[in-house]
Amino acid sequence: MATQPIDLKDDSSAFQASSTTIRSLAPHRPDHIDIPVALPRLPTTDCITPYLRQIDQNRWYTNQGPLCDALQDRLGQFWGVGYERVALVTNATTGLSLALRAHGIPAGTRCLMPSWTFTASAAAVVGANLRPHFVDVCPATWCPDPARIEHLAKADDVGAIFIVAPFGAPLDLDLWDGIAERTGRPVIIDAAAAFDTLRDHGPMRPRRSTIVVSLHATKVFGLGEGGAVLTHDPALAEHVRTLARFGFAGSRSAQYPAMNAKISEYTAAVGLAGLDYWEPMRARWRNVTELYRRALPSSVILPPDFGNNWVSATLTAICPTDAGPVTGYLAAHGVQTVSWWGTGCHTQPAYAHCTRDPLPVTEDYGRCSVGLPFWQDLSAEQITYVCDLLNKALKLGNT
Repeated sequence: MATQPIDLKDDSSAFQASSTTIRSLAPHRPDHIDIPVALPRLPTTDCITPYLRQIDQNRWYTNQGPLCDALQDRLGQFWGVGYERVALVTNATTGLSLALRAHGIPAGTRCLMPSWTFTASAAAVVGANLRPHFVDVCPATWCPDPARIEHLAKADDVGAIFIVAPFGAPLDLDLWDGIAERTGRPVIIDAAAAFDTLRDHGPMRPRRSTIVVSLHATKVFGLGEGGAVLTHDPALAEHVRTLARFGFAGSRSAQYPAMNAKISEYTAAVGLAGLDYWEPMRARWRNVTELYRRALPSSVILPPDFGNNWVSATLTAICPTDAGPVTGYLAAHGVQTVSWWGTGCHTQPAYAHCTRDPLPVTEDYGRCSVGLPFWQDLSAEQITYVCDLLNKALKLGNT
């Protein structure tokens, strides 16, 4: 019996889901929380749709497609480094591991790094087959003491130096480049929250050390999930891209042990739409920053140079006393908080065995830090309410 021919005509309606099959996937938010600690806001569907139509037309969905190329180019311009010095990856944690691996650091050597950072930093170091060695931070800079790092880096079993830009605060990159040159140990900068800090003509211009930025939804500029590696050496950036595409370099023969860490065209579409609307988005972040700077009690310590010509998407304050009662008081009045960096990586079970220096500042900051609500749409009234509660909580703690 003859079979019926298959109709291969382009029928886009075949790809349209019936409205009866779509159900709400709205998140559950606790009833007792009036002001959440974070409420990310990425480009809307209307903003992204023109790029999605390009994907439909191109029928290119991943593997360094045209939208990915365009995003890489625009981010290179934004940071003033050029297309060829940016490598896009699935997230910053992976980007940090790939950046360490691209430098050819011997496996099993120690990587000097602060314990006062998000646990992803330690995960990235371990993912690069290195051993974290935790050092303390200085109270004023929230970063390791450069002299201490330079001294430790002289040891034969130290392979790399890992420095964190605390919550996006600018670093003296010339200083760290000098240490890298004198010690022969590469410096990798975890600038996860420093998207705006690194902008062209911003307060922390890229230098020689390799830098990794997070493009997570909770950051000041996000794609949902994503990251970018910035380097002064185009060959190193291409090596990171090679490691992110199975080790393929001009052929389908893997040249290195590698992984799949590419972003898709859909992720790039979100990024391109975000860059289209970056200026009004940055203005909203700037407004929230200024409102907090005016309303916060003077007794709390803010990230170094907080909000001075740069914006970030979080606000961590160091209280003069243990933050536990403070966060409890805020929660009782409907204000959510978070300890973004916890009590230090060395207290995480996965990294408790790692070698470390004494960490008195890290332990103090971990005990006294509180992440306050910080998102683009916070009103002046909400910020005043949060700061008034914080002030009352601190006064109660001192009585």
